[in-house]
Amino acid sequence: MLRGFLKVVVLKALGEGPKSGYALMRHVQDRMGVRPSPGSVYPLLDQLKKERLVGVKGVGRAKEYRLTAEGVQRLTIIEEKRSECLCSLIEGMKMLSAITGEDMSFPIAMVERARRGELPFKEINPEWDRVRDALFLLMRQGRLQEKAHKIRKILAAAYKRLRAA
Repeated sequence: MLRGFLKVVVLKALGEGPKSGYALMRHVQDRMGVRPSPGSVYPLLDQLKKERLVGVKGVGRAKEYRLTAEGVQRLTIIEEKRSECLCSLIEGMKMLSAITGEDMSFPIAMVERARRGELPFKEINPEWDRVRDALFLLMRQGRLQEKAHKIRKILAAAYKRLRAA
């Protein structure tokens, strides 16, 4: 889930206030349900420093990272683009629903939650991501229809177990 998005997630986290590298990893885990490795976070922080988006200050033995003015400006642009994209996506889903008659209320609600900054199903990541990825892989391989009966049985069993939980 974080691949390609860690930079934005870190900028957004620092937009809430200064944090150490460890605090950033905890913050991402709390918000996304997935903990990035130090091998991902610290090189990214070095890159953000080189781009002048992040400044660093020594606090005792730890380092505290904070957004620079350029970082705040970049985060504002990212937030504006994010909002535009999500609004367009919602409008597109509404149009698709009107054209096809399909009920798009669930996907629209998911995007609305994302627009508010809520990550759907974060409590069950990365398990949810693995299920989704497996389904998309079957679809890309053209094997979804072939496996549909078996997938429906698996999902029906999971549904029954979830209802009983």
